[in-house]
Amino acid sequence: MPPSLSIGVRWALRYTLAVALTLAAFSVFVQREVARRINREGELVTEVEAQALLDSLETQIQEHTPTEVHDWLVARIHREVERADPTLGLGIEFLDAKGRSVAAAGSLAGQALPVPDDLLRGDGPARTRAVNLGGEHAHVVTVRAAPGGFLQVATDGRRYAENVDHIRDVLTGAFPVVLLFTAVLGWWLARGSLSSIAEITRTARRITGDNLREEIPLDGSDDELDQLAETLNQMILRIRESVERIQRFNANAAHELSTPLNAIRNQLGVTLDRSRSPDEYRRVLEDVSNRVEHLSRAVEAMLRLSRTEAGLDPERVTRLDLAELLDAVVEFFAPVAAERSITLDFVRPEGVAVRGDPAWLQQAFSNLLDNAIKYCGTGDRIEVGTERDGGRIAVIVSDSGPGIPEEERAAIFDRFQRARRDAGAPGFGLGLALVQEIVTAHGGRVELSSSEHGTRFAIWLPVLPEGAGETAPG
Repeated sequence: MPPSLSIGVRWALRYTLAVALTLAAFSVFVQREVARRINREGELVTEVEAQALLDSLETQIQEHTPTEVHDWLVARIHREVERADPTLGLGIEFLDAKGRSVAAAGSLAGQALPVPDDLLRGDGPARTRAVNLGGEHAHVVTVRAAPGGFLQVATDGRRYAENVDHIRDVLTGAFPVVLLFTAVLGWWLARGSLSSIAEITRTARRITGDNLREEIPLDGSDDELDQLAETLNQMILRIRESVERIQRFNANAAHELSTPLNAIRNQLGVTLDRSRSPDEYRRVLEDVSNRVEHLSRAVEAMLRLSRTEAGLDPERVTRLDLAELLDAVVEFFAPVAAERSITLDFVRPEGVAVRGDPAWLQQAFSNLLDNAIKYCGTGDRIEVGTERDGGRIAVIVSDSGPGIPEEERAAIFDRFQRARRDAGAPGFGLGLALVQEIVTAHGGRVELSSSEHGTRFAIWLPVLPEGAGETAPG
């Protein structure tokens, strides 16, 4: 059997093949993109020429008689064609409102090129299209509505086609040179890179679930394997942080759940110590039912928080009208605020779309508004509005309540973190943690500012460009 190729040679060949395929795809893309841009330049030439002529025509119409305007237009069309670069193949024609030629020069002279039907019907101000006027290459023709008719401007596509052919020739000639250089470079890189594989393997074997503190050493070359080692170290760090977060979460959850469970057990034990009347049993069962409902909500909150850590479900992500989303939240909480004599003001954003899970975002906004109502008193005011900054928008919930003490703000988004003012109040300290996880999953951030005069939360989210699809955030 013939000897097999070395790993270095195989890597070099694979690297060369990958680069060859990439270059082929890239070349096709570049050629098409260059062709598109060059053709667009041709369109711009006709559009600019047409617009300049229209601007002058409008001025002439305001200052001169129709006969003078006609004479000026004929002279101007011929003058523009005569002074243009001959290779441009410029043609200009003015037609009346029924599409009949009034004056023409250059490549459009005698062509009787019809005006598109939609422009004749008045359905649009301009059209640009490619038209074969009998030459080797198509002409780019722009027709624009003008006072009293239409203006057509054409340029020959030869120079643009020649530029595209030149780009294609350059890419074709460079392809074999780049491949040869890639093969040599790939072989050299493969030989040097293989030297660090053994060390990565030995270190990776020592890293286990009980030993997540060790890191794969870097040799400082910043090559592919060095980047791989750095990536693995970052992955190990994320795993370690996740494990530590799960351990803290479990400890906190056990602590938070053990208190109400012990209370239920003690209450049932005391109840069963002796016989009681049906009314007493009913009161105890109602109390236990309330506590169980409280525990159920806690578990549901923990599950929601856990689901947000897994990221967005692409099947639930869609384009959302921010105004409609906030309308639903504010409409739900308005009666609650009114019942407590709290003023709830809402400034509705218009024409803003975001991308995300509607249920999750509604949950985040609801948590902030629920907190604001909870801590405001009679006569206080809550404002819900937005603030735009480039490609991002902030949903702002501000209130005139007592504010959050400065020493508690740093940990306000931690799980099971509750302010001292919350002592004895219902809740689990998961609401703001859930808000932060939801907003982070949507590629946003949460900002907090507070004083003794009130609190302001801002949820910043990326604005979805008009016409963008409904894919999940990357």
